[in-house]
Amino acid sequence: MRDLSITINGVRLTAKRLDDDFAAFVEEHLEAAGVGTNRDNSADRLFAAYLKLASESYNYEKEIEEIINDR
Repeated sequence: MRDLSITINGVRLTAKRLDDDFAAFVEEHLEAAGVGTNRDNSADRLFAAYLKLASESYNYEKEIEEIINDR
């Protein structure tokens, strides 16, 4: 378990006691979207990162539904 923190417009936010693998997953995706855990980030950049992950999740859900319906 570990904490994960980001700073958005000067406000430090921390998620406590995340599973190590999940924290690494989130950190990797934030970094890929340009949101750094070691610097101040704009709200716009965080929103763009969220939309990227939401899009991936949405597409996975659609693929799962297609697989289920094809059976």
